[in-house]
Amino acid sequence: MIRYKRSALLFAAGILVAAGSAWADDKPMASASPMPTARPMAKSGKQDSPTVAAMKAANALADSGKTDEAIAAYEKMGVLKSKKMEAWRLNNEALVYLQVNKPDKALPLLQKSTESDATNYIAWNNLGSAYEATGDTDKAKDAYQKSIDAAKDANASSAKAEGNLAALNARLGATGGKGGAAKDDSADSDDSKPDAGAAKK
Repeated sequence: MIRYKRSALLFAAGILVAAGSAWADDKPMASASPMPTARPMAKSGKQDSPTVAAMKAANALADSGKTDEAIAAYEKMGVLKSKKMEAWRLNNEALVYLQVNKPDKALPLLQKSTESDATNYIAWNNLGSAYEATGDTDKAKDAYQKSIDAAKDANASSAKAEGNLAALNARLGATGGKGGAAKDDSADSDDSKPDAGAAKK
């Protein structure tokens, strides 16, 4: 049994190493657009390898810009048994919609993601980004704060959510407290994409 657990841990560690370091370069954003967080996978030694392989394949499609194929791959996985893995599946699918500026399609997925796993601070941050992009600044602030709180509970960095919340508050202060979707200066700006340093987990 110990040998099996060690093998499972080494397998999981291999996946993480292959994907890059998790949440590396987790710094506050400097742009006017809220920064969604890249597609991590939930940490779970209990998931079987077909689930992990399917998630990695869907993530690779999303990373290569194959939007329709990525969405289909996430949906093909169906509802996952593990609530944490299901939260990541929903988060990752929603992130594809955020990347192609369809926050209205991302919102229900991120709401379900945070319901499935309220400790997932990355999904909370992405939910805040989706709310902000649709102009619901009050809900965006609430989601960013929940991300910050969940990250603190997990002893993790909340720099992205803190940066997004500070930038939103600054924009609201500059506009006299009026909401509205954050604007990106150029359609090709890298600021609207997930952090390249953050990895799938």
